[in-house]
Amino acid sequence: MLPADQRGKAHFPQVWRADARVRQAIAEMSHGFCAYCQSPVSSTHPGKGGEDRPPGQIEHFRPKARFPAQAYAWDNYFLGCMGCNGTKHDKWPAGGYVRPDEGKPGSRFVFEENGEIKACEGDEQARCTVEDFGLGRPWLTQHRGTAIRSHLDFVRRLMGRPGIQLQDMLITRPVAFSEAINQNVRRVWANGRQKKPSRARPRRAR
Repeated sequence: MLPADQRGKAHFPQVWRADARVRQAIAEMSHGFCAYCQSPVSSTHPGKGGEDRPPGQIEHFRPKARFPAQAYAWDNYFLGCMGCNGTKHDKWPAGGYVRPDEGKPGSRFVFEENGEIKACEGDEQARCTVEDFGLGRPWLTQHRGTAIRSHLDFVRRLMGRPGIQLQDMLITRPVAFSEAINQNVRRVWANGRQKKPSRARPRRAR
């Protein structure tokens, strides 16, 4: 049983805020990026305490208001930005959300070159994740689109050069919006290969 506050609601002592080691470990799980939108939390939140106390908010995947028994469950913690955490708040749809640490979560969304995001067709969890976390909010979409187009400019300049492979174009280290960027790189690469004209064999003289 949890003690109640002055309003009669369950009181959750915030060990995730009081102990810097907890926040540090959770931030490292997503390399300092929001686990949901992949924004660089460390540069968009004021933070206090320097490197030992990373900025951002500890987001309860299953809201503690609805699932009090999981308020201190380690696998229920993710680093979130103020935009995603604040938009989601205590929402929890019947089917839940896409977990950032299970399988390949990025493959359940479609990222457009302009930064827009939508759920893959028929994926209700992904649809609720986009809507309830506000993953399509305007400024986030704009920043994501800028990052995607910037990398695609680089890719298009190198496509077709001898020895250049798809793996050379993909981002393999923690970078903001890397999931969205890599999905677009694969799409551009596939389209470029399809449009590449085949070389006709020269006819032999009779």
